[in-house]
Amino acid sequence: MTTLPFFPQLYQHELFYSALARYKVRCGVLSDKLLLADVFDKQTIVASPEMPNGIERACNNIQPSTACSPENMVRSHTLFPLYTAFSEANIKNKIMAQMIGNSANTYTTSTGLATCILKPFSHFRYCTACIAEQIDQFGEAFWDRRWFGFYTCCCPIHGVMFTFTGTAIHEPARHSFTPMLEVLSTATIKKGNVVRAKRQEHLISMAAMKIMSQPFATNFTFQRLTHFYRHLAIANNFNRGNQIKQNDVAAFINNFWSCRWLKCRGFTKDSFNYTMACLFRKHRKQQVYPVHLIAALPFFDGKIDLWWNALTKSPEHTPVKNPKRTVISRQISNEQVNEWKTNWLAIVKDIGSKAARYQNRDSEKLYTALYRADRNWLLSVNKANSIERTVISKRVSWSERDYATCRLLFSFLHQANDIYSPCRSKRWFLSQLSNMATTEHNLHRLPLTAMFLAVYSESFQDCQCRRLIQTTRSCLAQNILAQPWQLYRKARINTQRHISSQVKKTCDWCFNWLTEHTK
Repeated sequence: MTTLPFFPQLYQHELFYSALARYKVRCGVLSDKLLLADVFDKQTIVASPEMPNGIERACNNIQPSTACSPENMVRSHTLFPLYTAFSEANIKNKIMAQMIGNSANTYTTSTGLATCILKPFSHFRYCTACIAEQIDQFGEAFWDRRWFGFYTCCCPIHGVMFTFTGTAIHEPARHSFTPMLEVLSTATIKKGNVVRAKRQEHLISMAAMKIMSQPFATNFTFQRLTHFYRHLAIANNFNRGNQIKQNDVAAFINNFWSCRWLKCRGFTKDSFNYTMACLFRKHRKQQVYPVHLIAALPFFDGKIDLWWNALTKSPEHTPVKNPKRTVISRQISNEQVNEWKTNWLAIVKDIGSKAARYQNRDSEKLYTALYRADRNWLLSVNKANSIERTVISKRVSWSERDYATCRLLFSFLHQANDIYSPCRSKRWFLSQLSNMATTEHNLHRLPLTAMFLAVYSESFQDCQCRRLIQTTRSCLAQNILAQPWQLYRKARINTQRHISSQVKKTCDWCFNWLTEHTK
């Protein structure tokens, strides 16, 4: 184990990535690989600002200067609390273990970020007002984790839009650390040049900051989230008994945020309605945090503290009481049942039991009434009056289909025959058929079709040879003695790439043939 006495102390809300970048500047380390070897004793750690891994190895090395456990480092200096806020305990433990250890981090798929339809912000950004405060208080600037929400574009403290840099967070250089000092050296910060954020953007940013600042004892399960949203809709009268009115819920949420803002976020009308319906039904998969914010905050009029208190204090399971229904029982007389039987016999003897049941609405009601009154009699009568249906054989005559398919393929073969026609490969011939998949999977039953494809299917070299021959015929018709390079060009053959010996021999033959037959 190595010790790093000059490793900087981490500020509040500072990313662990930012501390590594400051250490790089402080010690004058020019190579990022050297920085990884110095801190992690390993050069394969990915430089991820949001969810890094290998933290336990780094904490062991920086222990003399920074007394911080790996778990506290993950919770206080990464975006782990935000991305896993609505995850189940097993998912949280899995991602925590990946970040502490050296295994590959799968947080994008485990938390649903990879499949989210919302538009993420994938570049480094910063708040100019926060930068000024950092310099006044600490004498240097650093990357604040409150700037790096996957869907956050404004500062939750000052309510101004972030200044985006040209550096991507997940750029191809996976081991590069960008210090804040390097960004400020090329940027021009003007205190008056700020853009106020929209109400919706500021609300999302403040709610994300609220999630990151909360203790981590709360574990949400799918069952708990299901009952929270269900009771939320019922408490606001968006239900019909136990059924949630999904369209009314989506319209209410839409009116709070506005259609234009939701569209800028990446929602369409259908995707928004579907996403809200998924939240207010039974939870079966992970949803990202902005979806929860968009769905729940309108029910609390945008008050974040009320929403969080209601969410954290919601019970695991509270059954919803069904409204009592008054059941009216009535006795059915034998005369009424006998009348139903007479009417049913008059219908079933003519057209059979199945057709009689679905003849019209009255016959369906009559069948239901008899089934409830005397089921045994009804089933015996239906069995006695059932009509055997003539089943039309739908078996395929493969010989006839083989002949018809082969004729159809010959018609495709002679349709177009010029240099602009595509390569007539086996796949091309099959794609011309309406039943491509059936033909391809049953070629062993279609010998003529299989023979056609074996004989007339072109390889890439065959296609080039065919184009050369067609080009030669065209030149002969115009009495033009084309040179080999002209034949290649007119046949759309790239001479900068490798040309097979078969194509070269064909080109030589075409040139000799043109020489003999042109005047």
